[in-house]
Amino acid sequence: MKKRERILILMEILSILREGPRGPTRLAQAVGVSFDAFAEYVKEIESRRFVTKSAVEGHEVYMISQEGKQLLLDWQKVWEKISPDSS
Repeated sequence: MKKRERILILMEILSILREGPRGPTRLAQAVGVSFDAFAEYVKEIESRRFVTKSAVEGHEVYMISQEGKQLLLDWQKVWEKISPDSS
């Protein structure tokens, strides 16, 4: 199985969070990475303020920030232009 590029995993996290808040375990499962790998990815995008961490009903959840939404929108525009299916 081919390893996914880091940027694709980061954008997938943002894309999932655009649908609504998720807990760390469910988010790691949805992205298909180990919890340890997920922790590194989310730490990176959280430090850049693309996601925020909050407590909802006593559970830790991640949410996409306005900056994260804009990054995802910009990335999707680029992806559409460079995707093999865009020709």
